[in-house]
Amino acid sequence: MAHRPPDDSADARRRKFLQSFQNFDANSRFPAPYAHFAGKPLTEASGQGWRYDALGYRNDAHADARPPSETLRVFVVGDSTLIDGQVFADTVPGRLETGLKKAHGPGARVYNFGAVSACLNQMIALITTRLMDLQPDVILVVGGATDIFQPWSFDPRAGVPYNHFANESLYDYFFDPRKSAGDAEALSYDGLQAMIFNRLENLRALTHWQSDIWEWEVVRQFELALKRLARLAPGIGAPVRFLLQPTVVRKATLAGAEAGVASGAFLAYLDRQYERFESVLGRLDAAGSAFAVRDLSRLFEAETRALFTDIVHVTSEGRQMVADRLQSEVLATIGAATPA
Repeated sequence: MAHRPPDDSADARRRKFLQSFQNFDANSRFPAPYAHFAGKPLTEASGQGWRYDALGYRNDAHADARPPSETLRVFVVGDSTLIDGQVFADTVPGRLETGLKKAHGPGARVYNFGAVSACLNQMIALITTRLMDLQPDVILVVGGATDIFQPWSFDPRAGVPYNHFANESLYDYFFDPRKSAGDAEALSYDGLQAMIFNRLENLRALTHWQSDIWEWEVVRQFELALKRLARLAPGIGAPVRFLLQPTVVRKATLAGAEAGVASGAFLAYLDRQYERFESVLGRLDAAGSAFAVRDLSRLFEAETRALFTDIVHVTSEGRQMVADRLQSEVLATIGAATPA
């Protein structure tokens, strides 16, 4: 297959990498077994005025043993799109909770398990190693976009957490028993950046980054993860719904700053991959009560208002529309699970 050349030179890519080096923020992406990372527990989000809960997620109180007062317990799992909002009630899960309390009663509680940059494999690990033991009634997984754009910008290995190459570099430097003290150069901050960037460049060469075959591998790994979740769902103990999140490239009319949220080459890639991810959902036999998939990518297709602030994050009006759609999904799910 034809190889689609990189957009820029190695020097330009390194400059861009150094600009984004601050993204390896230990406060928002703190190591968390086995989900790889979450927020640093009880740490204040930088400049945001709120703190992560004891589990590293954006909740006013973390999910624990379920009290009798919770007549409906919903978990929303996803990426940074679940974290946006001035206060918890302004986030998508917070808005969903407000709607469910009106529809279901004051015992409805929604917990936010959004982690910045999380991919689908991380979400599955979180569900199976932590969340399924906390007695949810419904688990909503809102994702897909990070599985597309993280390999483009960070670790190019599809289905791998975005910063895994950095963790590998650091672990190899500090804990390789074959090295003596004299073998390792003094690690300055500039040297650290160079070491991590060089590993990234090597991985990009090995994976044929941005080629056609690499793009299809991104799709293949997403499909494998989704099928794995479908197989696991019957044993989780609560219905699981995967929802492919909305994206700016599915909006028919771009308004305001929406047209300039990313480069043309990247938006074309995003458009191709969303088309392929939609096909994955269409092929998946997932219509049972334990697991189902929904395509929300075109939720804003007919909107003429400027709702996107980047390729997937949306304004407060957009968050309300997502929450309303999630509420419909929850009510339909618990209705189907309740005997007539």
